[in-house]
Amino acid sequence: MIEELENPEYLQGLVKNRLLAQIISIGIIIIIGLVVLSLLKKVIRKVLKRKELAQSSVNVNKLETVSKAVYSLVRVVVFFIIITLILDMFGINTSTIIATAGVGGIALALGTQTIIEDFIMGVFIILDDRIRVGEWVKVAGIEGEVESVEFRATKIRDFNGSLHIVPNSQIKSVQNFDRGYQYAEVYFNVSYETKLDEVKKMIEDVSKKVAEAEETKTYFKENFYFFEISEFKDFSYRVKVMAKVEHGSQWLVARAFKEAIKVEMEKKGIKSALLERSYEEIQD
Repeated sequence: MIEELENPEYLQGLVKNRLLAQIISIGIIIIIGLVVLSLLKKVIRKVLKRKELAQSSVNVNKLETVSKAVYSLVRVVVFFIIITLILDMFGINTSTIIATAGVGGIALALGTQTIIEDFIMGVFIILDDRIRVGEWVKVAGIEGEVESVEFRATKIRDFNGSLHIVPNSQIKSVQNFDRGYQYAEVYFNVSYETKLDEVKKMIEDVSKKVAEAEETKTYFKENFYFFEISEFKDFSYRVKVMAKVEHGSQWLVARAFKEAIKVEMEKKGIKSALLERSYEEIQD
């Protein structure tokens, strides 16, 4: 045995066999890693393209972005495991590398905690279909139209045209004005000399006109109706009317009713407020 070990040719063959075995092992590890990656990629795509998501009107491009982002993360993890196994085969102490990566990961997590939170929330916002581009929403105290939903932030254009970039981590709750039905609300004042029955009849007449108008008739689920006297003022009382309409049309329908009720009040001579004393009496 000692003689064999002293034989250079034997040692050379032994080294070659061991090196060949290591190369074969490395090849097997890489192949297994690639197979695992391929399977995971298919699983990720299948999950993100399931029937429920396909029917939810989520932007297809965003789903593709999520798919690629998740796959990239999985790929990094798989490659890290492959490299660790290969280094371990060559006798390199991988525990030190793992410990260093762990410490670096903790430092990175502490330094970029908000960024990671923004990213995770962005993924959930897209997958949960909380908001869509073009919808009118209120999030983090900002109300406006959604221009884009990205991984780190959501861009919202308010009524005045200002663009707000809201970090996704700040979106804790969403008020969405474009899902299901909405209520169009209108307030107007009438003087105390106007009888409530007269006001209700006027609301009924105006409601029919607005519900039959070409520009608004397709939006109604329920016509406008008297809801309440919302406030008593010094010279008038305030009336609230409501209508159930298609989402996104509540403001247009409300504007149409305001114009129509103003015209009707002018026809009937109904004033929004009547001073108890005339101008001349005030001057005296």
